[in-house]
Amino acid sequence: MKTTIDIPEPLYRRAKVRAAQQGTTLKQLLLDALEQSLAPSPNSPRSEGAAFDVNEIGFPVFRRRGKGIVTNELVNQLREQEGI
Repeated sequence: MKTTIDIPEPLYRRAKVRAAQQGTTLKQLLLDALEQSLAPSPNSPRSEGAAFDVNEIGFPVFRRRGKGIVTNELVNQLREQEGI
């Protein structure tokens, strides 16, 4: 996927120099940095307050908050309670 971002000129120059020093392309340097930035950190515990996790292919997986299963009957009961 292609995208366009604005990079401040001094940062761009530093990145170009770093890529040259490592013998890689600017594109690969940025991809590696993005992968590293998005990788789970072993030092930071999973956020218990988060409503969802992200699975291995990037989709949100919502956490289950209770033990009950949502059924049509439960939904209808809640609708009746709310008057809808």
